[in-house]
Amino acid sequence: MRNVSNYLIRSFSGLFFSIFVPIIVIGSLILFVRIAKITEVTQMSFSEMFLLYSYFIPAIVFYTLPITFFAALTLTMVKLSNDFESIVLFSFGISPHRILRLFAPVTFLTVGLLLLLSLALVPITKQLTKSFINYKSVHAVLNIEPSKFGQKFGEWLVFIESKEKESETFHNIVLYNASHPEEEQILIAENGSFLNENGVLGLTLEQGEAYRITREKIDQINFEKMKIYDTTVHEPFTYHNLVEYWSTAFSDRKRLKDFILFVSVSLFPLITLFYALSLGIHHPRYHKNHAYLGILLVTTLYYGILSAIAKLSAWGSMLYMTLFLVIGIFLFHLKVQKRF
Repeated sequence: MRNVSNYLIRSFSGLFFSIFVPIIVIGSLILFVRIAKITEVTQMSFSEMFLLYSYFIPAIVFYTLPITFFAALTLTMVKLSNDFESIVLFSFGISPHRILRLFAPVTFLTVGLLLLLSLALVPITKQLTKSFINYKSVHAVLNIEPSKFGQKFGEWLVFIESKEKESETFHNIVLYNASHPEEEQILIAENGSFLNENGVLGLTLEQGEAYRITREKIDQINFEKMKIYDTTVHEPFTYHNLVEYWSTAFSDRKRLKDFILFVSVSLFPLITLFYALSLGIHHPRYHKNHAYLGILLVTTLYYGILSAIAKLSAWGSMLYMTLFLVIGIFLFHLKVQKRF
C-alpha cells in the first residue's frame, strides 16, 4: 500500500508543478508590468522593486494554489484511468474511497497552508505594500533629479537642468501642466528650491515667466518669486495587527467579504476533493472523458456564485459551501463508488 501511495503522490506532484510553475511565472510577469507602471511616477531601485514584488508573492500563491491543486488531482485520476492503472488498483482491492483517504493528508496540508496565507500573510503583505507605496508617493516629490524627463510634482511635469547639492538649489526649471482640458500652463524659472510649510510640500521659483495657453489666447506674466504647492492628497497609513485587521469585519462589509472569500478559497481543495475523483475516475472504453470541461465548470460555479453571495450574507456563503460539498459527495458515490 505504501508503494501505491508513493506512486500516486509522485504522479500528482509531477502534474501539480507542471501547472503551478508556469502560472506563477506568468503571474510574476504581469506583476512586474504593474510595478513598472508605478515607477513611471515614483523612482525605485531594483532592490525596492524586488521588495515590492516579494510583498505580492503570498497573494499570487494563494489565488493560484487552490485551482492548481484541483486541476492536478483531477488530471492525475484521468491519467490513471486512461492508462488502465485505476482498473488495476481496483482489482487489487484498493477502492476509490481508499484512494480518497490517500490524498486526504495532502489536501488538509494544502488547506492549512492556504489559511495561513489568506488570514495572516496576505493581510500583512497587503498593508506593507500600501505603506511602501504611500511612503514612495510622499517622498517622490522630493526625488526630482536633474536632466530627467517625465518627473511629476503634483499635477506638474518637471524638468531641471542642474542642481547644487550643498544648497539644494535648482537651475533652469521648466514645469508643464495640462490637467485642465481647455488650457495648458508652462512655468520657466532660473532658480528654485523645495519648501515645506507645515507639512505641505512645494517649490519656490525665482526669476521666471508663466504662460497660460488656451485656444483663444496666450497669457504671459513675469515674476520674481512664486510658490507652487503639491495639492495631491496623501492619506496617512496606519498598520494594524491581525486581530485588529480582522476585527473590523464586524463593522466593515468589505472586510467581511474578504474574510468570507479568503476562507472559502482556502477550503476549495477540500470541498472539490470529491469532484476531482468524480471527474477523473472513469472507464476509458465505455465512458467519455470531460475532465477539462468539468474543471472549468466546477471552478466557475464555486468562485462565481460564492463571490456574489459573499456580498450579501456570511451564512448564505456557508450554506452554499456546504451544499457544494454535499453535491460533490453525492456525485462521487453515484459515479465512482457504486461503479468501481
